[in-house]
Amino acid sequence: MHFKVVYVTVGTTKFDGLIRAMTSDAGLYALQKRKCQKLVLQHGNSLPLEESELKLINEKYGIEVEQYKFRPNIEDIKGADLIIGHAGAGTCMDILNNQKPGIIVVNDELMDNHQLELAGQLAAEEYLFYCQVSELARSLAILDFAFLKPYIVDKANMAKFVNALNGLMRQ
Repeated sequence: MHFKVVYVTVGTTKFDGLIRAMTSDAGLYALQKRKCQKLVLQHGNSLPLEESELKLINEKYGIEVEQYKFRPNIEDIKGADLIIGHAGAGTCMDILNNQKPGIIVVNDELMDNHQLELAGQLAAEEYLFYCQVSELARSLAILDFAFLKPYIVDKANMAKFVNALNGLMRQ
């Protein structure tokens, strides 16, 4: 499966590991193999790439990189062929509600992290894939996104999601 536009989001957090993994040689090579032409990075409170890095990525991999800290992201979500994001509930719902294939990356540096449980549940239901930062490039290279089921946007599914999220928060 090819992904012309890939959108990466860290949300409102600082998740340097996700940005570094996506812009590493292994991450960029995996994107190149998936025919990625544009990588949109919403880096939040993580450091942006230097202009020289953006130019090098374009020259070496043929991938244009657009980056920003924060902005309304609905157009980025709708325009993406693949979304890679932190495992926040909002990001997960954005991916599901917009019927996009996605990889959720668990930020294991967070204390009392419920991201793993949320990501695991969504993966068990075959809506999204998830991985750790160290596994991202390999996951991007080998995952079969045709395996994912479409998420049906309706009140029953939203209630199920909210109930599961509430259950995780009570733990």
